[in-house]
Amino acid sequence: MAGRPRFLCGVVEGFYGRPWSMEQRKLLFRWLKRWGLNCYMYAPKDELKHRLLWREPYTQREAAQMQSLIKAAQEHDVEFIYAISAGQDIVFSSAGDRLLLQQKLRQVAALGCSAFALLFDDIDPCMCRADRDVFPSLAQAQASVANEAYRELGLPPTFLFCPTEYCSSLCSPSPAKSRYLQTLGRELLPEIGVIWTGPKVVSQELSVALVEEVEHVLQRRLLIWDNLFANDYDCRRVFLGPYTGRAPGFVSRLHGLLLNPNCELQANFVPIHTLGSWFHSELRGCAHTDSTGTETSTEPGDGQGLQEGYSPQKALELALLDWVAEIKQQVLEAGGRTPLHPSTSCEEEAGLHPGTAGGQEALLGPQPCDTAPSGADQREPEPCAVTPANRKRKATSVPEEGNGSRASTGGPRSPAGDGDQLASGSRASCEPLSAMPTTAGSDRSAGAPVADETLHSLGTPLCSSSGASTCQSTPLDGSDARERGSSPPGSPQSGASTADVLQIPSGSRADPSPGPISQLVDGASTSPVPTALLTNRSAVSPVPTIPLISEEARSDSSAPLTTEEVRMLVELFYLPYHHGPQAQHLLEDLQWLRANSPSMGVPTSSPDSCAVAQWRSRARSFQQLCAQTCRLHSRFVRSAGRALLYDLHRYLWDIHNLLLAASAFVLWLDGRLLCDPDHKGSWGSCFGWCQSITAPLFPGEDAEPWVCRGGLFGELQALLPMGNSCDLFCHPPPLFPSRQLYLLRPLLPQDKGKLYQMCQEALCGEPSTAEVLTAHPDLLGDRVLGSFLSLSPEYTFVLEDEGGPCGYAAGALCAERFLRERDSSWLLAMQCKYPRELGGLGQSVLEEALLFFHMKPVAVPLPVLRRFPSLVQLDTALRVQDVGASLSLAVSLLSALRANGSRGVFCQVNAADHQQLSFYNKLGFVALPLPWPSSPGTRLLGRLL
Repeated sequence: MAGRPRFLCGVVEGFYGRPWSMEQRKLLFRWLKRWGLNCYMYAPKDELKHRLLWREPYTQREAAQMQSLIKAAQEHDVEFIYAISAGQDIVFSSAGDRLLLQQKLRQVAALGCSAFALLFDDIDPCMCRADRDVFPSLAQAQASVANEAYRELGLPPTFLFCPTEYCSSLCSPSPAKSRYLQTLGRELLPEIGVIWTGPKVVSQELSVALVEEVEHVLQRRLLIWDNLFANDYDCRRVFLGPYTGRAPGFVSRLHGLLLNPNCELQANFVPIHTLGSWFHSELRGCAHTDSTGTETSTEPGDGQGLQEGYSPQKALELALLDWVAEIKQQVLEAGGRTPLHPSTSCEEEAGLHPGTAGGQEALLGPQPCDTAPSGADQREPEPCAVTPANRKRKATSVPEEGNGSRASTGGPRSPAGDGDQLASGSRASCEPLSAMPTTAGSDRSAGAPVADETLHSLGTPLCSSSGASTCQSTPLDGSDARERGSSPPGSPQSGASTADVLQIPSGSRADPSPGPISQLVDGASTSPVPTALLTNRSAVSPVPTIPLISEEARSDSSAPLTTEEVRMLVELFYLPYHHGPQAQHLLEDLQWLRANSPSMGVPTSSPDSCAVAQWRSRARSFQQLCAQTCRLHSRFVRSAGRALLYDLHRYLWDIHNLLLAASAFVLWLDGRLLCDPDHKGSWGSCFGWCQSITAPLFPGEDAEPWVCRGGLFGELQALLPMGNSCDLFCHPPPLFPSRQLYLLRPLLPQDKGKLYQMCQEALCGEPSTAEVLTAHPDLLGDRVLGSFLSLSPEYTFVLEDEGGPCGYAAGALCAERFLRERDSSWLLAMQCKYPRELGGLGQSVLEEALLFFHMKPVAVPLPVLRRFPSLVQLDTALRVQDVGASLSLAVSLLSALRANGSRGVFCQVNAADHQQLSFYNKLGFVALPLPWPSSPGTRLLGRLL
């Protein structure tokens, strides 16, 4: 063992995607040195001269950059390994190709590099005809090229080889019986190390037994290429959790271990930090640490708590403390980003454009457009000690230790302050809350909300301990629900005059249902409660407050991110096979609400009414978690440094948008389910949806993580009625991240006036227009929204910001019946309200609105109604710049329609209104190729559900 080279432990830049910049790599070297890691492999798959154009030598300018990078690594005591991937098109039998490969390696060696790697991964295993005539197998061809290159370089101390069968799942039939590996073991020179990823490409666990099996076949020690944190296979996943799943005793069995991390450098702070903790814990666990050749000197304090072995949770706690300090420092240092003032829009800030964020020069490849400066010259905080123990955990659960406590081993805690309140009414408040620590592994009773703000009960049935029903409810203001054929409750009766009537269903035929779930409202001064929430507060019964937001946080919403907020961020994007507690609770709550929503259909007087109380309690818990995540998104945009913001914003933006819609949909479920004792009413299809889960939500143990696309986002999306069809909403995040807090909820009675006002704001006309609108303030609102609010209010969702309603999504489940009732009753009422004599309004939009009420309605083609049975209409105010808010609106409405059996939706758009056409196109609508000669100026857009 004394003659064995030192154990290589560090990072391999081996992902597909835009390579890191020079400044990012220098920051990485500083991280590696701080945390006692000693190796970096240069292997960016999409750097042209690494893979696609491997034959071409580096230009003088590129060579200077490479030399600078090698020197920077050496200055930080990091061994630089240059890797080249020639396997895609190399002709193994070609003397010219062999010469070009050797010249490329010698060029890099002349720049100061003394460690190399040949990569033959992810290539076609079939050889060309010329090679088949010379070599009996692919393994012999690859070994011949590697051996020759190794000798030409003068037998460097580190020379690695990545085989085509680089994990157990790629071996045929198994590693022990693979002829390819057996041939490599015989043919490769014994000094050449072999790279291995474990049982799979992304291995959940690595065991010593498996390593020994492969070592026996290859007749040499392995270097592990660890893809645990690689995210280049899924654009919606990033992994921020701790290094875990690797059995103790690896250092004595391996040549080295290199972590292939997230494509986003800033996302790798915790993974690399905890890798360093694991490495030092492994070294201390060896009986003869010095014999490995690895430097034994460590930074002050880095051994604290590590004597008992590696614990992922303890390592995570210490990494979080360091990360919070790093984030604060990046904001303050040059190249970072100062906190936003609440009144300052992101668009007005200099340096926020991702293309100009850093201005640094990329090394040997395309510069990522979203690359931001990494604070190359910033002073690093002192590293924290790490104390770990190894622990195996189940899939979809977070690794825990002991009793599962997540309490931090140190660091300040934010003082508790007065919490915000739950507002009354059917409000799907996804206005985020500040982060709150939760206890992983602690007993969490069904329906117990994660306390984050002051809570108020609102019409929630209470059940006595004896099981007797003591339920009470507060019905929502509005008319009683009425039956109308097979339509959902709350729709107006056929033939009734419904003009100007906004009806919100409030209960069943026999008994009013409890009011919808009370929602969270941010009470911070920077985010005032919208007016719509200040009504009917007399219905709210206060309960003891739970203060959780500090006064400092309330007074300065742009304060640096706290440890608990960063912890929540990590828990949302944890590991490829595990969810953090925050993500796990979100999934468990939504899955439980979906599976148990039929219990909402029982009468309040039945013995099962306690199930309703439990469902509502669990729904409140879910909505509080959603609100915490939405608050985190806003805080992250305000307080994160520029580099971190552009690396992680798109992931958090995705989750934020989906949870905004999911929270509104859960509230809609509570307010719209009819108390039907036989469960066979008009909402039977909704019950069918809720009970239709048969397929597993999570991949099996043998599946690679990319089988479950989207991670937390994908699993939450699959639990909504829209399911994977939400993928049509794929849209890049805004160029300038928005910190705006939005609320998304079902319609309230008091929304009508504000929504009508929003319709007027989009109209800019002459002074005569203002006079007409003063005399007839509802004209445009009635034209655009009136029929939906009168005939189908139960399928209307409202988007709200601090200025009030700023968007809506309205729909009709059965468009054929809706259009028939509109033409037979509602238009008659409108004709009385706006007589034809009002003509000559002087503005084309107003004239069109008046003509709409008096012209014969144009019939929608029957094929459209059959294939797309539901009608929708969506719009947002001009001040809503974030397309994510529009996506959330669409998901909530389409989920409600899909839950009740709709298979497709359509909308009618003026062919000349390019803004609306673009708006719907972004939501996944496409033009229907159907002739509509009776209305040539109108386009029909459709979307399947």
